[in-house]
Amino acid sequence: MIDPVCAVGLASAVVTLLDTGTKVVKRLKELSEAGDIPEVFRDIKTRLPLLNSYVLYTQSRTDTLSPEAGEEVTVIVKRCLEQVRQLDELLKRMAVSDGESSFRRSIRAFISVSEEGHVQRIATALKDNVQVLSTFLSVPPVEKERPKVDRWLSEPLPSYASVAGLFLVPFSRDEQFVGRQKLLEMIALSFKAQSRVAISGIGGIGKSQIAIEYCYRYKESRPEAHVLWVYGGNIARFYQGYKRIAQRLEIPGWDDPEKSILELVENWLSNTTGSYLLVIDNADNIEHWWPGKYKTGGSLDDPLKNLSKYIPDGSDNIQVLITTRDTRVATRLVRKGEPIAVEPMSSEEAKVLFLSKLGPEAADSEKAEIQKLLKELDNLPLAVSQAAAFIEESKISIKKYTDTLQGEGAEEYLNEELNDSRRDEESVNCVFRTWKISYEQIKRQQVRAAELLCLLAMLDRQSVSRSLLKVPEVTTSLNVLMSFNLVTARAGAESFQIHRLVQRFVQHSLQRDNETRKWQELALACVANDYPTEIGVAEWPVCDAFAPHVHVLTAYNYQTKKARLDLAHVLCWAADFDIERGMYKQALQRASESLRIFRELAFERDQRLAAATWLCGRLRYYQAQRSSDLDVAAELLQEALRISTYPSLNFAESAFELAHLNYDRGNKEACLEMGKASFECWKELEGPDSVRTLDNMHDYALELAMLGYEERGIAIWEEILERCPASNASKETKTVYTYRSMASIAEFRGDAAMAEILYSQLITLGEAMYHSEHVHLFDYRLSHAEQMMRQGKLKEAAQLSRAILASCKNNFEWQITSCSLQTVAECCRLKACYSFEEGFRLSALELHEQKLGRRHRDTINAQEALAECYLNNAKFAEAKELYQTVISWREVELGRTHADTLRAIECLGVCHAHHGQHAKAEVAFIEVIGRQSDPHGRLLDNLYSSLWNQGKWKRLESWSEQACSPSAHYSLTTALDQQGKRAEALELRARSLTMGAPNAAVPPVLKCPPVRDDRRFARMIHPRTWSA
Repeated sequence: MIDPVCAVGLASAVVTLLDTGTKVVKRLKELSEAGDIPEVFRDIKTRLPLLNSYVLYTQSRTDTLSPEAGEEVTVIVKRCLEQVRQLDELLKRMAVSDGESSFRRSIRAFISVSEEGHVQRIATALKDNVQVLSTFLSVPPVEKERPKVDRWLSEPLPSYASVAGLFLVPFSRDEQFVGRQKLLEMIALSFKAQSRVAISGIGGIGKSQIAIEYCYRYKESRPEAHVLWVYGGNIARFYQGYKRIAQRLEIPGWDDPEKSILELVENWLSNTTGSYLLVIDNADNIEHWWPGKYKTGGSLDDPLKNLSKYIPDGSDNIQVLITTRDTRVATRLVRKGEPIAVEPMSSEEAKVLFLSKLGPEAADSEKAEIQKLLKELDNLPLAVSQAAAFIEESKISIKKYTDTLQGEGAEEYLNEELNDSRRDEESVNCVFRTWKISYEQIKRQQVRAAELLCLLAMLDRQSVSRSLLKVPEVTTSLNVLMSFNLVTARAGAESFQIHRLVQRFVQHSLQRDNETRKWQELALACVANDYPTEIGVAEWPVCDAFAPHVHVLTAYNYQTKKARLDLAHVLCWAADFDIERGMYKQALQRASESLRIFRELAFERDQRLAAATWLCGRLRYYQAQRSSDLDVAAELLQEALRISTYPSLNFAESAFELAHLNYDRGNKEACLEMGKASFECWKELEGPDSVRTLDNMHDYALELAMLGYEERGIAIWEEILERCPASNASKETKTVYTYRSMASIAEFRGDAAMAEILYSQLITLGEAMYHSEHVHLFDYRLSHAEQMMRQGKLKEAAQLSRAILASCKNNFEWQITSCSLQTVAECCRLKACYSFEEGFRLSALELHEQKLGRRHRDTINAQEALAECYLNNAKFAEAKELYQTVISWREVELGRTHADTLRAIECLGVCHAHHGQHAKAEVAFIEVIGRQSDPHGRLLDNLYSSLWNQGKWKRLESWSEQACSPSAHYSLTTALDQQGKRAEALELRARSLTMGAPNAAVPPVLKCPPVRDDRRFARMIHPRTWSA
């Protein structure tokens, strides 16, 4: 139905036209009776009443007109009104009053003769308007010709007018035409096989400019041929183009009112023996070409509306080139072969075009900004030309234009009209208005397609999965959008992308119509409904495809309760996927926001709230840098445990994380309690033989073994071996469980050789089950390298670890890289290659600081490992600095008496001693002894050494008397001897000899505490096998 605003304008024009037309008919009647007007005036006198009848009929049929047809009819009526007004003015000048002199009468007669040509053109135009109105209203026309040749006839003749062939292209050649050579060659090649060729592409892609350039090249190669141009954007202009061709070619019958111009031209072009190129530009509206199929109320047999009947067919000497935005039009009009798709320019072509409009002086000064702008415009020719024109006219910098384009000013910039004489006067010369035409046309033809475009505009523009688009008529809608080149299919039509600027246009259109929030919420609901809630390796492809859409959707502001709950749901499980990818900071931000929303809107026992609470606790634990962080994590996980139903995934996972947290804090009982609760929950939930039950049993067994209960852990692994045959797992997974349990048993029984063999088998199994960079494969390879290292196969272990480093660069599990670095470093330490070790320790520390922060427990452990390397490499100053940092953290976070704290202090004392600072060493050793109830003999020996080197014999005597080791006896003997107590020294030496103490007069040797045996026990690098 016609637009209400347009209807009002049409009604006003009709009323004015009828009033003015009636006056003109009355004047003509008076002049006719006077007998002193030319014949053409008499012809108008009979034509105007006919026009008035058509206009009245038009007004009565407005409810049947489409919006586009209503606009065109309004334009025609207004043209008629203007022509009638011109007649009225002429007749006023020619009117004769009673009593006028013969001289005045002769003057008026002269005026009537001199204006006869002007009146003739008006008469022709009025006749054409009658024809056009009959076209739109489907009434039998009295006259079948079409208007207004004034514009064409008044144009200067083209330079080709002197040769035999006509050149009716209404545009000058672009002397700075850029690129498109391949497309022009494809057009020429296609014409060798067929007479019709179509080029299709999104509005503003440069189709018309390519056609213009092809016309000039065609004329240069074939000057005798005709080059004809018809605008196919609406019926009236199509008729006008054919009318001009008929006139200029002087086709017999072109001026016969009873002849159909469309049929006349089509018949002549189809049968002529001469050569010609016919361009039909902007054939975008499919309703004009096949109204019976694509327009309600249309008919395939309606000769005035089915324009496809009037495209000529002929011999090899004719070429018909069609430009269109709609691939459906292109495909059907060509009939043979595929249309040629016009893509955006290459980066270099777009740059040349931009500089040709702006000037080459900008090339060097703003090179980077030009590239940035062209990328933002996707190298779309109209957008590039429009940007250059705006920058040149407004005298703003390229950077400012780009920045505004990326912000709120995009609509203003992209709605700016471009003044280009090589674009049709009815073509819109700005990007957004160009696409508005396509958008409105889609809304008329296929409402669902327009709705789908709105949905796509709210998502990330690239790689939108078909499975995500749960909307009615999705296949048909996608086909329509692809036909208009607004959407492009990717990956076998299973995913789609929308043009960058098209997306921005739709977003601005929705914002203008206050519908943005509606489509944002619908897009969010699509993602929320499909996002996996148990994320393992099998779900990675889905989550990975959703990731860019989650990034876009979570930035919107939602108001309704449903939308905010959908947002919290998406944030929660997207955070879980972030953990799988090692993106812990982003995961914590998302999980915290999810928890905040659920706490505000969900009831207390809502399991979505439980999931968000568990996830937040998990992330707080992973990123804890001090004991207070662990307290917060423990509280969240305990809360999740409390509000989770039993049995459930939320309960099992919360217990699992609490087990690991308590392991790190040294709470053995709590660790084992939670570890057992986790696998017991899975046992209750899925049965004793389920995959997840067995997987959590493995974790519990590992906890037992790491806490010193090796035999209890081994017993559970043996139980897993018994349960595997009855498990619901696949055959391959059962085999993995079997080998993994056997390898763990061998490892904790100290049989590194057998563990090496079993981990080797796991690698072989994994390579058959997973891709080469699968996280499980890396885990098995690390374990394999570790067992080789424990056997002293240092070269082989280092080579394997280096290979892991080289192949895991793109893996999200950064801990794999960390473990590989530490394994290589440990091999270097065992070979006493401390300089090589230092490089790997530094890389591991930098990785921990980057991922976890400087105060995380694992970062502190990496600092200690580097400090020990410095100590072994005699870099005492560097070692002391690191040890002091480690001690400061551990005293606060682990406690003053924690074994790791005391070990670091003792190592600092060793550094002081090696650095010749024996007094400081003495203080450190005494500090450690004072915090222990039963100090180790190694520590006492280190104290003796520091006292010996200071010559503190009395203190050495005092400390040596408290121990009964051989080194203590020797130190005491020396102290007595040095103080002149020879008799006591001789007596003690005699006793020492009977005890086997050494007789050499050397001080005790400094010894470092044993290296921490850091086995790889962490949830983040032990992904669950069931999740594969």
